[in-house]
Amino acid sequence: MTNRTLFVLSLLAVFLMMASCQHYHSDVPEVPASKLPQVSIQIHRYGDALFHVDTTRFQVGIKALKKHFPYFLDANLNDTANLNKLYAYVTDTQMLHIYRDTRAKFPNLKTETQQISKAFSHLKYYFPHYRLPWVYTYISGLYFEQPILKKDTVLIIALDDYLGKNYLPYAELHIPLYHRRLMSRKHMVVDVVNMLYFRDFHRPVRNKTLLDNMLEAGKQLYFLDTMMPQVADSLKIGYTRRQMQWMHEHKRDVWAVFVKNQFLYSTDYLMINKLTQPGPFTEGFSRKSPARMANWFGWQMVRSYMKRHPKMHLQDLLKWKDAQGLLEASGYKP
Repeated sequence: MTNRTLFVLSLLAVFLMMASCQHYHSDVPEVPASKLPQVSIQIHRYGDALFHVDTTRFQVGIKALKKHFPYFLDANLNDTANLNKLYAYVTDTQMLHIYRDTRAKFPNLKTETQQISKAFSHLKYYFPHYRLPWVYTYISGLYFEQPILKKDTVLIIALDDYLGKNYLPYAELHIPLYHRRLMSRKHMVVDVVNMLYFRDFHRPVRNKTLLDNMLEAGKQLYFLDTMMPQVADSLKIGYTRRQMQWMHEHKRDVWAVFVKNQFLYSTDYLMINKLTQPGPFTEGFSRKSPARMANWFGWQMVRSYMKRHPKMHLQDLLKWKDAQGLLEASGYKP
């Protein structure tokens, strides 16, 4: 075998590994398109409407907006104090700068409209009686702690929280790089579906052990699988492609550490946080390792269980509380 042939084969192996890390998992359930309800949403851009109000006739313009955006403008618009707050907001130099940057990044939301519509279609398939929310966007002033808000039947997206990891004001706010990576356009719809899960489907339980936490994380990530089957695994869990590759290459070694040290049954709060919370990497492992490795294992555990039990309904999975029972029934072994 020639050196050139070896090079081509090794390059092909790398591409295959990268593809397996980046794209959707073969165990993700696919619903035939013919069975999916037709859902077509509209995204209402409150931020655009607000910043286009004529400031020389501000009260008239704001009152005209109220019928289209009552959720945002439910205050008394005859009250000078309320009007002054809104006027200060739309004329603030920094806010205008952020709005213009956001408008340049998002001249339209065609891609997001299609992606959210598709996710909502899956949502209605699995939960036919679920009432889909109205979707709005706004300019939050870089309120990055909560880029998506959900209350009752209204879901709100802060577009200025998705301007990309290199957006200078993010760095000026000292947002860690591992978090800024997730503040990109491609992560927006994943955040939307995550918000719906935690607001409307997650059943809070008192997690005692790491394994309990792994089950809860696994259910959440599997929910993303069902609502967004064609979305890359790396986007669902928030890993880079290299982190996904590292996880696949080292999963057996990491799992062996978990088992040998009885991490699964630990109730040590600090240790559990170390293995489940966001960060640049997992302390105690390689700096190339991703954070939240226990969440990744919980995800694979749930996938394995659902593959073995295809008649299990998603609704029943989300109610499941017995982490040890699910681990045993899943037959999961990295």
